[in-house]
Amino acid sequence: MSSKFWLRPIGVIHTSFSDDEVRESLTGVSGVIEVYEEFAKGLKGIDGFSHIMIIAYLHKVPEDRREVLEVRPRRLIKLGLSPEELPVVGVFCTDSPHRPNPIAITIVKLVRRDGRFLYVEGLDLFNGTPVIDLRPYTPDRVVRDSTQPQWYLELINKVRMKTGITNIPL
Repeated sequence: MSSKFWLRPIGVIHTSFSDDEVRESLTGVSGVIEVYEEFAKGLKGIDGFSHIMIIAYLHKVPEDRREVLEVRPRRLIKLGLSPEELPVVGVFCTDSPHRPNPIAITIVKLVRRDGRFLYVEGLDLFNGTPVIDLRPYTPDRVVRDSTQPQWYLELINKVRMKTGITNIPL
């Protein structure tokens, strides 16, 4: 079954960092979420949340990369692993932008709000990325008893041994 639907952006990402700087950052960059005027009332009450979730459309993913179903979690190469150490896994097991629907879900620190502009840190989205939705990050979203497959645990352990880094996104 194949159906299409349309979403309209509620805002856009602004950052002074280049795409390469965003891509290479391990902890994300600073930036601003501009919420369009027609949606500004939707921000009422967002002040006081330390973190928010951004749902965004990865507008720079080319059409041919939207057919990708298997990937190597290449983000780990910049942490010292070689491409040969990375398993081929399904795209739905990673944060790869190359996927049938290039949608991003990311959690950022909300530094401050200035009207309809949200200043954030930890951003892993490019300048100009359309924002589809925003959600508060709340304690009920934390999963305390999660488990991971063996291939994932082995990769994380390799990275920890090489770098000492413990919080590693795939």
